[in-house]
Amino acid sequence: MSTEKIARFIVETSYEDLPAEAVGDAKEAILDCIGVTLAGNKEPGVQFLTDYVKEEGGTPEAGILGYGFKSTASQAAWVNGTMAHVLDYDDYSAFVLGHPTVALLPAALAMGEKYRLSGKEILLSYIIGFEVGAKIGPVCLQHYLIGWHVTSTIGSLGAAAIAAKLLNLNIDEVKMALGIAASMASGLKQNFGTMTKSFHAGNAARNGIVAALLAQKGFTADKSILESPQGFCKTFAGGADLELEKIGEGLGEKYDIIKGIVIKPWPSCGGTHTSIEAALTLREKHGVKAEDVEKIELRTSEGIRTATIHSRPKTGLEGKFSNEYCISRALIDGEVGLSDFTDERVMQKEAQELIPKVNYVHPKEMQDDIFQIFASELVVTLKDGSVASHKVMSPKGEKQNPLGWEGISTKFNDCAGLVLSSQDTETCMDTLSNLESVEDITQLMGILTSGSK
Repeated sequence: MSTEKIARFIVETSYEDLPAEAVGDAKEAILDCIGVTLAGNKEPGVQFLTDYVKEEGGTPEAGILGYGFKSTASQAAWVNGTMAHVLDYDDYSAFVLGHPTVALLPAALAMGEKYRLSGKEILLSYIIGFEVGAKIGPVCLQHYLIGWHVTSTIGSLGAAAIAAKLLNLNIDEVKMALGIAASMASGLKQNFGTMTKSFHAGNAARNGIVAALLAQKGFTADKSILESPQGFCKTFAGGADLELEKIGEGLGEKYDIIKGIVIKPWPSCGGTHTSIEAALTLREKHGVKAEDVEKIELRTSEGIRTATIHSRPKTGLEGKFSNEYCISRALIDGEVGLSDFTDERVMQKEAQELIPKVNYVHPKEMQDDIFQIFASELVVTLKDGSVASHKVMSPKGEKQNPLGWEGISTKFNDCAGLVLSSQDTETCMDTLSNLESVEDITQLMGILTSGSK
């Protein structure tokens, strides 16, 4: 009974059960996510959604980051989750097959502000939500490959786990919350490169809160929603045969959050990151110049291509999901940053001329080896006939090649400083570094909501 196992883990796990390393990794992910959320504050899609929420109104329970007003907890999580994901600068994880923190943290913060909860409660619920997603994700690989955006689908279950924990639901109520969230879950990868992609993360955060609050009131759902023949896992996989008995395997014994989160150094789809690093290395260490390139062979797994779907991008958002553009940008400029994902930058003549020279190849070994799921090898043929190549097995920002607290803090300063004053930025960073000691997160949320710059 997989749903039972997961519900029991949610209810019975306490802060004292958490490994110290899991808490440390969670604090890094939370700091990073709040930074990129603030950086996404003025993106058009976020402004549209914020206007919609403001027009609808609602009980002021939780703040919209950087906007100076509150809405209901579910609406705040909806906007903040969308804001967190809008730049695609947020973390990702192979365990959950997507972006965990943007679906989880906004739900935790909104509930924490509504009920004046402590930093320990936020950390505990966030780690529980991550582990729930990580113990479902590997069983649902087919789910991702056929077109579902797991950040939204599995993210809805993780967010429901968070809200259920923070509401102190019992085991039966948690099973109901998971069942409700499973029917609310959605998100299509075809919307990558549009405003709707980041909306998926906001939906997940909101879904989790709504599902848990309804379950608390007695709203019913199927008690075995994960493993049932027409339940979450099998249906989202298109009826494929799945190892459903493995759902929840290792819960409470092996914490996947430890070494399981990649903090992004570049603001684009995680499927572009090993390609960007390979291109930068070829430029810096092998002297490859964009103007000298005849053709580029991009050797990756097919899974990478299902996420980086825009081979001929025309907009900034499409550029975030285009290996062809990200490779071109890296070779042209020697860096890839937030300012490179505008329509004007993507349509730059030099980039548009280089983009068609990049072509995918999917070697069998990169299909069969799970350790090469994010790997990329660039083989560049120059106009003089010479060939240069470089392979990156795992992306920068992983535990094997971490940004570390110092690197994440620098990124946080850059991102949060777009919205907050330098004093408020420093205060938030100090508070988040000692989150387990915070008795009530409302003061922190007040600073984040105010957007004092």
